[in-house]
Amino acid sequence: MLKLGRDDALVDKLGALAANVVEEALASGLAWDQAIVAFGIASKAIAAQAANQGNGTLEQCTAHAHGRLQFGMEQSADVLKAWLR
Repeated sequence: MLKLGRDDALVDKLGALAANVVEEALASGLAWDQAIVAFGIASKAIAAQAANQGNGTLEQCTAHAHGRLQFGMEQSADVLKAWLR
């Protein structure tokens, strides 16, 4: 399960978004490892937007995104069963 404390609304939002991303990745025609690269690129783009919005430098936001990606990899994917068909 996600290690996010007792914030059910946050768990629901993260699970729904992650399930949507998984469904899109599977439908994209990319190999699984290519889809992972796309997620990394998307994460860097989100970090760049965060930097543009004043949340730190590009380097700071990219480093933070990298850490959050690692945190996500440490979570159980079981939470997605509620959203995946």
